[in-house]
Amino acid sequence: MAIHQILHEKRKELGLTQEQIAAYLNVSTAAVSKWENGLTSPDISLLSPLAHLLKTDINTLLCFTEDMTEQEIHQFCERITTLIREKSFAEGFQEATEKIHEYPHNETLLHSLTLLLDSLLLFTEPSADERRPYEETLNAWYQRLSASSNDKIRNSADYLMAGRLIRAGRYNEAQTILNRMPDKEEVMQSVADKALLQVLLYEEQGQPEKAAEDLQRMLLSTLTKAQLLLNKLADAEAAAGEMQAAERIADKSAQMTPLFDLWPYNAYVAPLQIAVKKQDADETIRLLKNLLRASQSPWNMESSPLFCRIQKDPPEKSAHPEFLSQMLKSDLERDPGYDFLRDREDFKALLSSRP
Repeated sequence: MAIHQILHEKRKELGLTQEQIAAYLNVSTAAVSKWENGLTSPDISLLSPLAHLLKTDINTLLCFTEDMTEQEIHQFCERITTLIREKSFAEGFQEATEKIHEYPHNETLLHSLTLLLDSLLLFTEPSADERRPYEETLNAWYQRLSASSNDKIRNSADYLMAGRLIRAGRYNEAQTILNRMPDKEEVMQSVADKALLQVLLYEEQGQPEKAAEDLQRMLLSTLTKAQLLLNKLADAEAAAGEMQAAERIADKSAQMTPLFDLWPYNAYVAPLQIAVKKQDADETIRLLKNLLRASQSPWNMESSPLFCRIQKDPPEKSAHPEFLSQMLKSDLERDPGYDFLRDREDFKALLSSRP
């Protein structure tokens, strides 16, 4: 709400006339009329007495307490992603920080930007010293979010913060966070029950389309989790020295992709993990080429009977294929797990290739 709207509404609430406002502030009635019509604004010296007269505060008067909508947050996140892609991480991080300071109590904004910047930082090139202040700020934001009264935001922050601590080798701190988090199976079970009841309600109300859409979302969530668990299981078996079992599990994960119409990119993730573990250079290169090629292809959910009802962001809102490819290559350049390929010309060509 703009300042002229606030002035008008507050005045009406108190039953005051424009003439009374003008007399109190020693200005003309015409001036007050222009304020309320948005043609001019009150002089800064008048803000305090005006706020006092209208029984409000200057922050409310100047719209400092106005919040961003979810759509505005989504659009701003898109802007930050574009700014980082086209200019630099530093510029995107600075603008995001300024927006958080502008809306210090908006946890949805803080949560969205923290997750976005944390993920994008993984694909930036600064040295450890250059990354440190960003990491410290992100950790501080995660700490704020972990104290949220919103269960979804708090659990998300705890989950991601625990992952960061594990990667940093701070295992005791990570375990402390895990101990305070609710049991995931209990949470998922309660959500599933509610979701199925909603489906039943839609069906009883004669709204099968809405029931089908909710079921498609539930199915996608379940399949995504199942494939992630298979990938993790393949990793664990490989680490335990059970390479044959790991290969079979990775193959099952890959088979899920065409069977359930998932994003083609997913088919190469688990087999690539195994090829890297085995340091099979030829197979790793082959899978990397397929992975990068798949990253350039949008997921055509609309053609699948399993997901055709799920509303996706329009193309201009989705991740830019060139940027995704760039992030993947940046990760390959830094990951020591690919050191066995550094001297291969085809690996160098893959990293330098353009989409």
